[in-house]
Amino acid sequence: MLPWVNILRKQIGLYGVWIGIGLIIGSLVVVFYFSKFYEIKRDDVIYSILFGVIGLMIGAKLLSIITLIPRAIAKFPQLGLKDTFIALIQSSGFVFYGGLIGGILGIYIYSKMYKIPFDKLLMIIVPAIPLVHSFGRIGCLFAGCCYGMEYNGFGSITFSNTPFAPIGIPLFPSQIVESICNFIIFLIILITYKKFNNTYKSIGLYCISYSIVRFTLEFFRGDIVRGFILNISTSQWISIVLFIIGISLFIYEYKRKKVENT
Repeated sequence: MLPWVNILRKQIGLYGVWIGIGLIIGSLVVVFYFSKFYEIKRDDVIYSILFGVIGLMIGAKLLSIITLIPRAIAKFPQLGLKDTFIALIQSSGFVFYGGLIGGILGIYIYSKMYKIPFDKLLMIIVPAIPLVHSFGRIGCLFAGCCYGMEYNGFGSITFSNTPFAPIGIPLFPSQIVESICNFIIFLIILITYKKFNNTYKSIGLYCISYSIVRFTLEFFRGDIVRGFILNISTSQWISIVLFIIGISLFIYEYKRKKVENT
């Protein structure tokens, strides 16, 4: 694909450009649509998003580093402590689930600093996450990261210019599939948001739907540097936890509604 473009003699990575576009569009949707259902000042919503973005970047980088630690340990006898650390930082990228966790922690910190209900901020911001993520996966497609396994079927992608994916080998279009799935998840949440009447169901719907998509797509990924425990990737383990959280939120809302009706 096209990992970068040259503008005014400066090389700009399109991965970051697409993430930036996603963050801007997602933030606008949050500020001008989802936030109107809650009595929280627009400024607080904007600042909580900024805290979330900072947490997202830190969390995404940290989880990437963590998944690469076993490889770094294997190289430690040859490289030594300093060079191993440098190699670990340079080879690390960004992992979505780390960004999700870090982003939520960033929002939590802001809510505590300014005494704003954390759950309401989540109900405002979380529904836009799949929209932002959809743009992020387009960035992955341009960069060539998060690529799929070798695949010669319909829709296969062959990269010719990327520092990440294998060159000249047909691959499963994992980035495109996940981008489309995320956009569909966003549309479903958007359609059902009013029906769920400002409850945790929208968050639960996101947790359940994305965890299923991500757990499944992990079997079609070709970049095997994300860490594996018992033949299940780090992202799949987190998907399992996310799925349980989603189910728990629906059960909680069902019980709460039942109590209100008695």
